[in-house]
Amino acid sequence: MNEKGTNKPSQNILNEDAPVYGFVHKSEMDKLREDVFRSDKEKFLAFTKMLKLSAMLKKATVTHKP
Repeated sequence: MNEKGTNKPSQNILNEDAPVYGFVHKSEMDKLREDVFRSDKEKFLAFTKMLKLSAMLKKATVTHKP
């Protein structure tokens, strides 16, 4: 509801496109095209981050409490 208590939308709405955050709306090819131009250090850091995440997920246990 707006300030006057009605359900009408206000007239001050901006007509802008929603921002794109990260890789949410990009295709696989767009992601690969961007990754090609990363520096070697950035590629290495991303790879080690992936390895750490994988190791952490392998140790995880899922429990279910009814």
